[in-house]
Amino acid sequence: MTAGARQDRDFILVQASGIHGTGVFAKRSIPKGTRVIEYAGRRISKAQLLEAADRGERLLTYVLNLDKDTAIDGAEQGNDARFINHSCEPNCEVYIFDEIPYIYAMQDIPAEAELTFDYQLKSTRPLRISLALSRELFPCNCGAPRCRGTLVAPPKKRAASSRNSSERSAPPQG
Repeated sequence: MTAGARQDRDFILVQASGIHGTGVFAKRSIPKGTRVIEYAGRRISKAQLLEAADRGERLLTYVLNLDKDTAIDGAEQGNDARFINHSCEPNCEVYIFDEIPYIYAMQDIPAEAELTFDYQLKSTRPLRISLALSRELFPCNCGAPRCRGTLVAPPKKRAASSRNSSERSAPPQG
């Protein structure tokens, strides 16, 4: 590349998706580990977001959790990242640096492939809904071989009880 020449860093194209509505696709091959795009939007407290939803002010939501109290609303001041669809077997993931979320390729992504990440929705309330209800309320259309059928995060695996733990039956080494 000659001095002063600009490299085209725009990797994405927004178009109709077979997963859901509108999606984001690779304009060209994207190498594993590439920072694809920032997830931009207005920062809003989760409490405000829930209040707006309860009042019926939100029909379609493009929200990314930033921390336990704050979300980024891609519907306001957002960019094309808000159109990245969910997959239970995604090719991208979100990393947050200095409170700014970025979408990174977690594998080599071929040109024309749809970009996805696992939304891992979680309840803001202490009560956990059943898998059947989560599939009804937040269905997944990703089509992945190991699709869990919902956008909701899988339950955290519980530590094996000490009674069933193989670690307990072995003496400590040392």
